[in-house]
Amino acid sequence: MIPLRAIHSRWHAAALHFLCSLSVFALLLGVLLLAWYPSAYFSASGGWQGLRLVAAVDLVLGPLVTLIIFNPAKSRRELTLDVGVVVLIQLAAMLWGVRAVYEQRPVAVAFLDTSFYTVPAVSLTDQGVDLRELNRFGTSFPVFVYVEKPVAGEALQDFARRLEQERIPPHEQADLYRPLGEHLSEVFRSSLSLEQIGQVAPGMRSEIEHVLAGVNGSAEDFRYLALTSRYRNILLIFDLDGALIGTVSAPYKTAEG
Repeated sequence: MIPLRAIHSRWHAAALHFLCSLSVFALLLGVLLLAWYPSAYFSASGGWQGLRLVAAVDLVLGPLVTLIIFNPAKSRRELTLDVGVVVLIQLAAMLWGVRAVYEQRPVAVAFLDTSFYTVPAVSLTDQGVDLRELNRFGTSFPVFVYVEKPVAGEALQDFARRLEQERIPPHEQADLYRPLGEHLSEVFRSSLSLEQIGQVAPGMRSEIEHVLAGVNGSAEDFRYLALTSRYRNILLIFDLDGALIGTVSAPYKTAEG
């Protein structure tokens, strides 16, 4: 650790602060990509948007405040106090940002009607759902589930109440979740053909071929399902047994769609 008195300018202090912040940011990025937002879910579920928020705090705010307040002419006690205040402010802001990113991590991918949807952790925990309950649907992360909407009786009334009064969409109502493997026939009825995919995004055909390059079978032997998410849609590729083979990211969503 470099002694504060050995730092001879505010630019030197800001540069050192930036390097330390960059190390912390790199560690956080690894956690995001490997644990919280695996694979294509990083871009689809807002991982990048959340990361930009944390980056603004970690890589910009902290070093910038250091640049403004650091004065090498101050005593060691004053420098220690100044740096300590900056670090505390930065940590508080960064922890708030990290918590927001953590709460938005996808914990389930739910099939509803004709598409899959990502389910952020906070949408379930706000309802009092213990996320460990999702383990009964599989070991993958996020876990894949099927949404079975009620058709009559008290269950239908409860479903409608939560939808209309509490504004909880069907794919975020955990009591409707069923094991995906028990409903593959219903799910696969919504499969997209390669022709349909090519019409919407011609460039995705080559990406599909790249994903399937190391897999036995032709492209027609697999099922292609849409995953609708907040920031970016994804094409999920399954084999006939319901195992996820890979993903292909669709173009980023625009204001028009």
